Amino acid sequence: MFGGEAIVDTRQAFVLLETRHAPVYYFATSDVGASALSPTDHTSHCPFKGDARYWSLKVGDQISENAVWGYPDPLPEVPALADLKAFYWDRVDSWWLDDVQIEAPVMPAE
Repeated sequence: MFGGEAIVDTRQAFVLLETRHAPVYYFATSDVGASALSPTDHTSHCPFKGDARYWSLKVGDQISENAVWGYPDPLPEVPALADLKAFYWDRVDSWWLDDVQIEAPVMPAE
């Protein structure tokens, strides 16, 4: 949820587990409310996934900068990421799973 709207509504989330990171839920681009997304110039690189592009969320007057990312052209080892988008846990208002609000996972300190 962001700005009082459900930004994603799906039964087909893809969960990626990485060492020393909270789980990342990836969603099919077709399940993400495109009207709330605004592309940004921000990019990043992951040696395991490739080059990421970012989008900000905008609903009404609320904006969450670079809250969403995806790998439009992922590395050959992870082709499944090509049409998926992920959200930072703390850049949306809330997360829900089957009508139950969930909290961001807490990673243990090293």
